[in-house]
Amino acid sequence: MRQLIATDLDGTVLFDRRVSSADLEAMQRWRDAGNLLVVDTGKSVFATRNTLTAAGMSFDYAVTFTGAVLIDGDYRVLSARYLPDGVAHEIADFLQGIDGLTVFATTMEADHILSDTYHETSPILEIFLPMTLEEMPCHRFIGVPMRVRDDDVRERIATDLTARWPDQIEVVRNQEFLDVIPAGATKGAGLSDLVDVLTGTDGPLPGERIETWSVGDSWNDISMHVVADHAICLPWSPPDVVAACERSVGSMAELIDGLLEEAER
Repeated sequence: MRQLIATDLDGTVLFDRRVSSADLEAMQRWRDAGNLLVVDTGKSVFATRNTLTAAGMSFDYAVTFTGAVLIDGDYRVLSARYLPDGVAHEIADFLQGIDGLTVFATTMEADHILSDTYHETSPILEIFLPMTLEEMPCHRFIGVPMRVRDDDVRERIATDLTARWPDQIEVVRNQEFLDVIPAGATKGAGLSDLVDVLTGTDGPLPGERIETWSVGDSWNDISMHVVADHAICLPWSPPDVVAACERSVGSMAELIDGLLEEAER
């Protein structure tokens, strides 16, 4: 049976825009053994490419934009979901004037910044282009990420957004960020969609059974953990994430070394 590891990036294998040499070597050994490595991230395609190229990390497929866009290892788009026309603009307008909030908007091509009250860059979303609200109707958006440090403000915004656009969006948390994405687009849904694409009649692995392992540390990884055959968290994961997993590992290298050793027995 073919095996697949789906891994989160920030706080799982990516720290300060770097992937350790031990994790890089382990992930390459995993792929060399005929297994699949899938990145499952809240980052855009643009941010994923920019970050992983610099880190020297390769993969077979990726679930990006928190499940909204599937790509292959050469960053070619396999499928994409967008927010309904006008919704990103409405959300950005609704968020104007809230203190302690930086608002972004993501297209297929780039991440854009709409407003900023922090005036500092987060390592999760570092590279972006300015955009005004007036420019938004000329673009098609996949998501609206926002950085919100205050827990109470973050929870209130998530509740308000979900109430105003209940059938059109998902709102998921990742560390200090909230990501607004198309309804039905979660990391778990993206992973399930990818497995269906791979094993479907027209896929590269028609009819094959794939055993899936999810590795992630944060709240937006829970949906990925729920659909995976084996869910793995990290020692620093919050209790909600730990509860969704079968065990914790200290690093990606630790997990892969154990799985490869077990396969050789």
